[in-house]
Formats: sequence, structure tokens, C-alpha cells
Amino acid sequence: MTQQRSVRQGAGMDRGRQRPGRKKQKAVLGPREKRRVIQLVVCLALFLTVFIGKGIFPQRVAALRDQVLVLLRGDTDFQAVFSDLGQSISQGEPVLDSVSELWIEAFGGQLEETDGTGENTLYAAQVSYLSGFPGQGEAGMLGSTIKAEAAPTVAATPAPQPESTPEPTPTTEPEPEVEHVNYDGPALPDNTSMDKYHLNLEETVTPVMGWLSSPFGWREHPVDGEEKFHNGVDLAVNTGTQVLAFADGTIDYIGDSPEYGLYLQISHANGVKSFYAHCSELLVHQGQTVQAGETVALSGNTGNSTGPHLHLELKVDGVRINPIYYIETN
Repeated sequence: MTQQRSVRQGAGMDRGRQRPGRKKQKAVLGPREKRRVIQLVVCLALFLTVFIGKGIFPQRVAALRDQVLVLLRGDTDFQAVFSDLGQSISQGEPVLDSVSELWIEAFGGQLEETDGTGENTLYAAQVSYLSGFPGQGEAGMLGSTIKAEAAPTVAATPAPQPESTPEPTPTTEPEPEVEHVNYDGPALPDNTSMDKYHLNLEETVTPVMGWLSSPFGWREHPVDGEEKFHNGVDLAVNTGTQVLAFADGTIDYIGDSPEYGLYLQISHANGVKSFYAHCSELLVHQGQTVQAGETVALSGNTGNSTGPHLHLELKVDGVRINPIYYIETN
């Protein structure tokens, strides 16, 4: 009996393949080890069935099929392979390492490393099947295969684009306060302008309807004969013609002087003031409120004058402007 076992072991040594660096010794499998080997064979059969049938690792199915066909047609000594597995387990070696060695001895060669980490993806898939926990199904048993497979490409969600801001509706430009008037004459005195200012008064009235006897600007004085700047306009009318208030306002002051004769000034809104001179009679007093078109004086020939007329001046915030822009003449 001992001699037959030795002969059988010798035959197994001839047929088995020696692992490099270690002297191969065959162990006798007891009932417990045989049961484990049977369980392992069943697991391997199930693994191959699922692995090939479900199409997992489709790029490796053809190669694995060829390996299985070569194995079935060859002369691999499965008894020696499983005997080594049983001996490794009985010596306390890790089960997964023993299974890995069994796979290499049965199928031969080195399994290809494909993930660049040193871990063999096919081996990881085999171990996942053998070490999966009951009840986990394919998701639990394929834990390593999910790691080995290439991560699916997830399309980047485009960043939300900010809502376009509607363009503001163009607003109508306010009317300019001053209209520029071309002037190429001599330099103007301080606080004097030839531009047309927008007075923004509710109502304006022509103080007297006469003809323009002397305009606003530089002129030869009719009495003195000198070149002087005329600060207003002269409107020729008969003596005693009613002089009307240019706009609503308050009488700033009244007076009498050798130059202007009887005169008065009215203060209007928006810094506008009107000045009336050479009157024959004043009909208002200082501080009195008047309405546009109300009679405030009578025209005359008082002061430094050559004939009956009304001298009219307009000012905006202290700047003398040309009254001809705002009145009518004959």
C-alpha cells in the first residue's frame, strides 16, 4: 500500500509542474480538504459559467475561451494542482493567494496587468466571485471588476449662464439749458453772454410792442458818442405806453437815476430778472407781487435818452443775456 502511494506520488511529480524556487511536495488530502477542493471546483465552474455567459469583460471573453479550450485539450494534472492547493491551505497560507497560484498553475503564463497599478484585473474579477458574500448579487460580487473597468465618462454639466440683462431704453435727452450762438465780435464784458438760455418760465409777455431802435451788444452811444456795450434792447414807443411785467414775479426795487431815469426790477423764477428804464411813471412799489402781463409802469424819456422808448434788460443768475430772443417787435 505504501509502495503504491509512492508510485502514484511519483507519477504525480512527473506530470506536475515544479514551481520555481520551491521543492514541490505532495500532500495527502483528507476528507476536509477534499470537501474544500470540491467546493472550489464548483465555484470555479460557476465563475466560468457566469463570466462567459453574461459577457463580463467582453474584450477578454475570446482569450479566456481559448485558454479553457487549450486546458481541456491538454494534459494538465488537476489532481496535482488541487493537491498543492490543499497543502497551501493546511499550512495556513492565505486562501486568495492559494487560489491565485492555482489559477496560474492550471492555465499557465502571467496574467496581463491592464490598469497600471500592478493589480491584475482578471485576477481581481476571479477573486471577487470567489469571495463575494451571499445575498449581494452581482453588485456585491463585482466590486473589484467595477474598480478594474474604465470609469464611465460623465459629461460635464455646463455652468449656468447668467441671464442677459435687457438693454436700457434710451431716454430722451433733456433740453439743454443753453443754446450756443455764434458770435465773432469784440470780447464781451464779464457776466455777459450771447447764448440763448432756456428760462423755463410758465409764461412770458412782451413788455411793449415797439420797434428795435438799439440792439444788445457793442454800439456807439447815441449821446456820449463813445463805443459802449449796450446791456439791453431799446424799444421805441410813444410816451405813456403801458409797460407790462415780463413774467410772474416780485418787485425787487424801484428807483430814479441820471442814467436810467425812472426804473424798476422784477425778480422771476429760476434766477431770472427783468429791468425796465426811462419810464415816465412807476405804478408799483418794492416787494409787490405782480402777474405776467400786469402793467407796472408807463414808457417815457427820462434819464440819459434821446427819445421816448423802453430800455429792457434780462439776466439769468447774474449773467446779462439778449432780450430779443424772448420778445416780439414791430
